[in-house]
Amino acid sequence: MSRVWMSLMLLAALTGCKDDPRRVENDNLGIAATFPGPPKLHRHTDPGPYGDIEWFDLAMSPAGRLDETFSVAVGNLPPGNKGGTTPREILNTFQNFLGYRFGALQRTELAADKGPGFRYKAKGPTGSIIEGVVVVRRGRLHHAQAIARKDRDPRTAALLDDFEVTTR
Repeated sequence: MSRVWMSLMLLAALTGCKDDPRRVENDNLGIAATFPGPPKLHRHTDPGPYGDIEWFDLAMSPAGRLDETFSVAVGNLPPGNKGGTTPREILNTFQNFLGYRFGALQRTELAADKGPGFRYKAKGPTGSIIEGVVVVRRGRLHHAQAIARKDRDPRTAALLDDFEVTTR
């Protein structure tokens, strides 16, 4: 059985699964982004530094690649002040959460017309490159993230450079 699985993985790698870029605009989530292929929508609730957050994720992984993911998640911040009350406090809490998950982050503030938010970059435990954009707006966290095997991956650039929060 494992030989069959390995053969299928090798075949997928050798055929060079091609990307099929898709611009996705979702008014309900208030986002727009370009994915390297068609994303799927997932809904889940996870505990976090603000309490339980209901997340709506648009995510895709290239065929045959379990180590690469391109996603945009939108979470409604729960009521209360856990994790902060101002956008700056909320963003700093999320940066600390990301730092706990990934280790040291390089953080760059977003331009005023894109934020409030920041862009980050980290190295994953397997050597992957993790990059993302976090924006807080109207009681929601908007988080675009790409995990790729190499630095300066054009699919990462397409997702993150094109990512926008469309709700004001």
